Amino acid sequence: MSEDVMVKCEFCGYEFKLCDGESCEGCPIDCQVIHCPNCGYEILPESKSYKFIENSIRKIKDCIFNR
Repeated sequence: MSEDVMVKCEFCGYEFKLCDGESCEGCPIDCQVIHCPNCGYEILPESKSYKFIENSIRKIKDCIFNR
């Protein structure tokens, strides 16, 4: 993961660098959850299937509306 990636907390709106977030060290399932350094809210990693569906819908919208 790149150190310059910015993350916005979904709970408090605080923006921070991904490398500044605290992860669950020693997590037995390697969940890769990031904790907001401001409020402690757990931010889950984005799923690959969700990202694929989101990109597919965006491409379909672009194809339909940008004719």
